[in-house]
Amino acid sequence: MRRTATTVLTLAAALACGACGSHGATAPAPSSTTAPSTSAAAAPAQGGAQQCQTVSWPQRLPDFRGKSLGDTVVGPALCYDIAKITAADGTDVMHNPTAMTKSWTVTGESPAPGTQVTAETPIALKVIAAQ
Repeated sequence: MRRTATTVLTLAAALACGACGSHGATAPAPSSTTAPSTSAAAAPAQGGAQQCQTVSWPQRLPDFRGKSLGDTVVGPALCYDIAKITAADGTDVMHNPTAMTKSWTVTGESPAPGTQVTAETPIALKVIAAQ
């Protein structure tokens, strides 16, 4: 679990750094207008490891589709075991340093949103380059 959290945080940092100025924009990213849920990562303001230790499992897997990958892995997906992140062309985004520097949007996930999962259930995300 700690290895997954470390991998996810590293990926998120790389994605965030890659997104800084990738489109030449200086405006801040829009914030989410959805209210936080009671899911595993509802309040990432707490320390990630501390937050994940307080989660009761199993949890229903949130719907990550349409969301920024960088925001997802440090927010609502933080306590889940994100085992695989693949681009439409088959690129292994999770283990490819070049891919980590790009902005991505989640287009699919497995298991399906709403499925009951444990902290050890491997989650696979499909992504496309953000527009």
